[in-house]
Amino acid sequence: MGDYREIITGQIVGANGNPIAGATVEVYDKDLLSNDHLGTATTDDAGRFRVSFGWADYKDSFFEDRPDVFLKVTDPASGKTTKSKVYDELKGDMVDDDTEVMDLGSVQIA
Repeated sequence: MGDYREIITGQIVGANGNPIAGATVEVYDKDLLSNDHLGTATTDDAGRFRVSFGWADYKDSFFEDRPDVFLKVTDPASGKTTKSKVYDELKGDMVDDDTEVMDLGSVQIA
């Protein structure tokens, strides 16, 4: 196995369901003591984002098998930052031997 990567994808939408372009998306792994920052992305015109990270970015202990992911999303229009729910023990689809893609779907921010 090479350099194993995990990729989080999704689409940021507003309360009206419309995509939010230009939003800053910070992806974190929730831990008991200190959350791991996994990466930051900016949404495209369709509100889509993609953040790639490796095991070493979140595996702090022997007991942590999967990341418990949450997002902090900053709306470019209002400057307001919204925290998403926690996606526990997130699993995705293997696209090759060394890459797993986990799509959160549409993530609504208020």
